[in-house]
Amino acid sequence: MTYGRDRIISVAHMYFNPVVYVTEDDYLKTYNVMRLGDIAFEGNRSKNFAHGRLVENTIGDGIVSHVFKVFRPIRPFDLMYWKYSINNEKAMKDVLTRSTKASTMMHELVAKDFLNEEIAVPSLEEQRQIGAFFDRLDSLITLHQRKYCGVVSWMLGVALVRLSSEK
Repeated sequence: MTYGRDRIISVAHMYFNPVVYVTEDDYLKTYNVMRLGDIAFEGNRSKNFAHGRLVENTIGDGIVSHVFKVFRPIRPFDLMYWKYSINNEKAMKDVLTRSTKASTMMHELVAKDFLNEEIAVPSLEEQRQIGAFFDRLDSLITLHQRKYCGVVSWMLGVALVRLSSEK
């Protein structure tokens, strides 16, 4: 199975990003295949992720730069549960502390150490319920943020019209 530039995945934002600087298409052969449900490690430290973070592919099959280590689940799982669970710093902190090495700019995941870690996981049915709950909550938050932004834009527009009519 081969993928082109149109299937390059931005791990940081989890979307297909065909506007990636690649000089030769042959270079894409060095990229890792990342299938739906696979997990990649992004080693950039941030205020929210002290040791880097794991990111689940929720958008579809594609390719990621060879700098990302990609892991494929070996048991049945719920996509939405894992999307939110692996991004929980409190849940993953100890695992990532024990399985990463710090370098100047980012952390590097030591695959052997990571694969030896054990994570408590609910049953598949519980995963589905938890995943659905967080997915719905995330959708509601996004909806309300959009409404808020729309109201703020409208208020700003009214204020600008008033200011310009006062001149």
